[in-house]
Amino acid sequence: MTEANERPVRIGVAADRAGAWTIDPNLFGRFAEHIGGAMYPGVFENYVINGTFDVWNTSSGRAGGPFADVESPEGVTYPWEPATVAGDVRLERPVGGVRGRGEEDALVEGIEVPEGHRLEPSGPVESRYQRVDLDGEGGVGQRLALPDRRAPSFEVGISVRGDVSECAVALETPEGDALARERIPVSDGWVRHEVALTLEAESPERYADPRYGEVVLTITAAGEGTLDVDWVTLVPGDAIEGKFNPETVDALREAEVTTLRWPGGNYASQYRWRNGVGPVSERPVVPVANWGGLDQNSLGTNEWLRFCDLVDAEPYLTVPVWSAAGPEEAAAWVEYVNGDRDTEYGALRAEHGYEEPWDVTHWGVGNEVWGHWQIGRTDADDYAERYREYREAMRTADPEIEVDACGVDPWFTLVHDGTREGVTLPAEGGESPVWNERLFEEAAEAIDGLDVHRYTEGISTHTSEPGAREAWLEANDETPLGYVECLINDPASWDDMFDEVRALAADHGVEDLRLTFGEWGLRANEIEDGWPLAARGTMAHAVFAARALCSLLRNGEDVDLAHWTDFSGYVHPHPRGGSADHLGARFFATVAGAMRGTDEEWHLLETAVSGSPTRERPATGISIPEGELPLIDAVTVGTEGPDPQLVTVLANGSLERATTVAIEFQDGVDALEGRRYAAADGDPFARGGEGESYAVETIETGDGSSLEVAMPPASVAILERTPSV
Repeated sequence: MTEANERPVRIGVAADRAGAWTIDPNLFGRFAEHIGGAMYPGVFENYVINGTFDVWNTSSGRAGGPFADVESPEGVTYPWEPATVAGDVRLERPVGGVRGRGEEDALVEGIEVPEGHRLEPSGPVESRYQRVDLDGEGGVGQRLALPDRRAPSFEVGISVRGDVSECAVALETPEGDALARERIPVSDGWVRHEVALTLEAESPERYADPRYGEVVLTITAAGEGTLDVDWVTLVPGDAIEGKFNPETVDALREAEVTTLRWPGGNYASQYRWRNGVGPVSERPVVPVANWGGLDQNSLGTNEWLRFCDLVDAEPYLTVPVWSAAGPEEAAAWVEYVNGDRDTEYGALRAEHGYEEPWDVTHWGVGNEVWGHWQIGRTDADDYAERYREYREAMRTADPEIEVDACGVDPWFTLVHDGTREGVTLPAEGGESPVWNERLFEEAAEAIDGLDVHRYTEGISTHTSEPGAREAWLEANDETPLGYVECLINDPASWDDMFDEVRALAADHGVEDLRLTFGEWGLRANEIEDGWPLAARGTMAHAVFAARALCSLLRNGEDVDLAHWTDFSGYVHPHPRGGSADHLGARFFATVAGAMRGTDEEWHLLETAVSGSPTRERPATGISIPEGELPLIDAVTVGTEGPDPQLVTVLANGSLERATTVAIEFQDGVDALEGRRYAAADGDPFARGGEGESYAVETIETGDGSSLEVAMPPASVAILERTPSV
C-alpha cells in the first residue's frame, strides 16, 4: 500500500441543490437471459434437464447440467445415463411420445441464423421418448444437484406406458443408496403420474455449494418387456405456486431489484411467444441456437410476468427482429400481454387463466441486431425501417407502451453499421460505429428510447491475437494489477459515453433522449492465468459496482432503466452461480431500498469532487478508449422537504493507494450513519463472506456538517441520513 495523499480529496455536498429531474428506481434492474440454470431451476424450479428425451442441440456447445462428465451412450438422450442395469437391457429413443420437439422450420432452414449457430444435428428432428426394453432390471437416471437441506420432499411428474406391471422412481446417492423411492403402475397406454418423493436423509455427497446434495433421479423397471418414459419433471415441495424458486424470489427482493429484462439477450432474437403460452403439455420443446441445448417452454410469458410480481420488479420485454417473426407477431404479443378481454389476444390470455392485463410498459425491438452473432442481424438502415414498422404495429396494439430502439455502445469498435459488407474490421476492432447515427438519421422522430449495452472486458480472448494482453503491458509500461485497475474504474468514463449518445441524438433533433442501459457488467475473467481476478465477492468487484452505481445515478436524467448482467440473483446449483448477497449488490440495494421505502421523489444532489488522484488509461481492447480516470468518485441522492433522506456513495478505485477524503455537507446534515467497506488484510482480490474478503467499519459522522474518511485501496463508503422518528 502506498501512502495516502498529503492533502485530502475534498467533496462538497450541497443538499439543498437538487436536480430538477427525479431518479427512476428502474436503474436498479437485472438482465435475465432465458437460458440454462438461471431459468431452470433458477426461476422455474424444475431440476430435470431434457425431461422430454429429445435430441440435444449442440449448435453452440453442450450446454447442460452441472455435471460436466456426463456420457450418454447410444440409445440414451443427454444428459440421461443408464441406471441399475442387470441382465439384458436395451435402451432406445423412438419417435413419438406425449411431449417434445415442435416445428422450428426457420431455425432448421437457418433463416438469418449465423453460421456458427446453425442447429446440430441439422435437419428436422422429431419428438422422442425413452424406451427401456428389458429382460432383467434397468432404466435411466440423471445426476442432479438438489436443495435437499431446504426441501426434503419433491414432486416428480412422469408419463409412462409399457407391458411391465410397474416401474420405480427414486432419488439415490451417487453410490446407489436409495434416499426415497416410490412405485407406480404401468399400462399399455400413456398415463401421467404425480409422485411425491420424501427424502429419508440428505445426500452425504455435497455439491460445490453445500446447499445442494449430489442426487441421482432413477427410473427403472424389472422383468421382461418394455417401459416407455416421457416428460419427466422434478419440483421441490416448497416451490412457490408449484413453480417458482423461493430462494431466487427472496434473493431478488432482498437485493431490491426493480426491473427485469427478458427473454434476452441473444435468446430473444429467436423467441416465439406463442410457444410459451397455453397448457404446458401443448407447448413445444425448442432448440436454443445461440447457446445450445433445448428450452422446454415451461416458463413462458405469464409465468415470467407472475415471477416479476412475486419479486416486485417491473418487466421489460424484448421482441425478436427476425423475418420468421415480424411486426405482426410482436403486436400480437403486446395485445396478449396488455389487451383487454374484448381483444383477440387478450381473450386468449384470459382463456389461459389470466383474466387481467399485465400492463407492461417497457418493450425493446431486437437485441444487439448489429452483432454478427445475432439471429436476424441486419444493417442500420434496414433496422431503422424495421423499427418504425415494429413500433407502429406494437403501439397500435397499445398506444401507452414505450418501445426502445436497439442502439450500440458508441465505443464498441467491433461494429460499424451492422454489416461487414464493404467494411474490413480487424479482430481487435476498427473505427467507431456509425449504427446510432444511421438510426437517428432514418428514425429519430419515432424513437421512444434507445437501448445501449456495455460490457467491460478489456482485451478479449475472442477478438484478439494470443499475447495481446502481454503486449499491452509492455507497450504501456503497465502491470497486471494496473490492467485490472483500468477495468474496475471503467465506469468513470461512462459519463462521456452517455454524453456522446445524447449529443448525437440532439444533432438529429432529439433533445430529451431516454436511454435504457439494457445490459452492463464486468467480464473479469478476460485476463491471463495468474493475474489478479476481480471476481464477484471481492472488493475489487465491489468497487466496480460502486463506480457503476455512481455513474448511473449521475446520468439518471436520461438513463431511466438499467439491467445489470449479474446472474448471481438467480439461485441455481452451478459453480458459476451463487448468492445475490455479494457486496456490490448490497450497494445497489442500499440506494434502491431507500428510494422504495418512501413516497417522496429522489433527486441527484450537487456533489463536487476536487483533488482526486488520477490514472492514465491506455486504449484497451475493442471498447475502451484512452483517457484519464479519476480514482475517487462520489454521488449523493436525496429527497426534499422538512425531514429529507440522503445517501452518499463514495469509492476509491485505486488498488494500491490509500486516500483521505474530507466531506463537507455545506448546509449541515444531522443524523448521519456511515459504513466503510475495505479489503480484509489489504487484499482486494480475496474472496469469501464478510470478515473474509472484506471488513466493515462504522464511520464517525461528527457534527453532521463535515467529516474525514480514511479510504484504503479498493474501498467504498456509504453515508445515509434517514428520517427522524
